[in-house]
Amino acid sequence: MRLAMMHGDLIPSGALRSLGFEAVQVFFGSGAQGDDKDPEPATVDRILAAGNTALAAMTVHVDLVGPQGSIAADVDRLVRCVEKTAALDGRFGANQKPVLIWHPSSYPKAADVDDRAVFGGLCEALSTACTAAERSDVHIAVEITRAGSVGSAETFMRLKDHVPSPALKVCMDAANFVPDRTPCDRALRLLGPDTVIAHGKDVRFQADGQVEAYGPVGSGTVNYPEYMQLLQQYGKAAYFVLEYYRSRQDLLRARDIVSAAMS
Repeated sequence: MRLAMMHGDLIPSGALRSLGFEAVQVFFGSGAQGDDKDPEPATVDRILAAGNTALAAMTVHVDLVGPQGSIAADVDRLVRCVEKTAALDGRFGANQKPVLIWHPSSYPKAADVDDRAVFGGLCEALSTACTAAERSDVHIAVEITRAGSVGSAETFMRLKDHVPSPALKVCMDAANFVPDRTPCDRALRLLGPDTVIAHGKDVRFQADGQVEAYGPVGSGTVNYPEYMQLLQQYGKAAYFVLEYYRSRQDLLRARDIVSAAMS
């Protein structure tokens, strides 16, 4: 795996390579109406050229489902982002194919929520998106998160049973659902073969088991030596993307912890 970071202005682009970062993750606009905030290919090219980096992945935050099932506008948005990701082919460095990370915003909250309809709608939505992804030769990497509609390794495996598409993959982030939803070793054994990109941050919990806060690598409870060794043993991620850093010191400390854990 190669180190990457989120696109931003914390580190000057010209310094990324010298600090060990070979790629950046770039974001589409959030939500069903986010098209106006999507970067054009020329903008992405300027970002990559400034740091002489590859594109680790594109990312979109969109729910796909509501209390009663799939949301058509969100599904259409994800399909458009698949097509826009395909248009960036040739920029994805060591990735096998262009990678689009889908990050669900939150699990539907309503008095009339129908959990079966939520899961059915999720299957319907991702079936449609994966059909477009297969046609465009793109991987859709689901970012599992305890607050979202795909909240554990087991939920992803159940989803995969209903959407058996080769385009459906995983964005692994242990801090998002380990250990409360799935133990780390089980998560990597289950998801490793489908993991095409990975994230690095940390998490702290309250006494009742609820998340207290997310933060940079080294600020919480994730066992990074275990996480990185399992990820290298079972996963197929080309890039490991650091996030949740708030300063250069946070970022470089995270880099050093991850690099040591991979050696």
